[in-house]
Amino acid sequence: MKQAIILAIADTDFTFNVTAQDHNTFVDSAARRESITASAHNFVMRTINPEQKEDLKALLENSPGAAVQIASELGAEFSPVLEITVKK
Repeated sequence: MKQAIILAIADTDFTFNVTAQDHNTFVDSAARRESITASAHNFVMRTINPEQKEDLKALLENSPGAAVQIASELGAEFSPVLEITVKK
């Protein structure tokens, strides 16, 4: 499964192509208590449209914490919260 997600960031539309593998790798690295900042950075850089990679890189360099915010939005869009109930 691959999903194109467009985020409007600082007046620019960025397209991210997120796969289940990308999402799982991000979640797994965060669960292993690796640096959330590094995990988020790797996730957004791995999924950004290749033509926009340099623009995103510049944005991240000038915006501390942006990678975490972007990764959060991508995760929420790719894997929405489900209402799950245990039946007894």
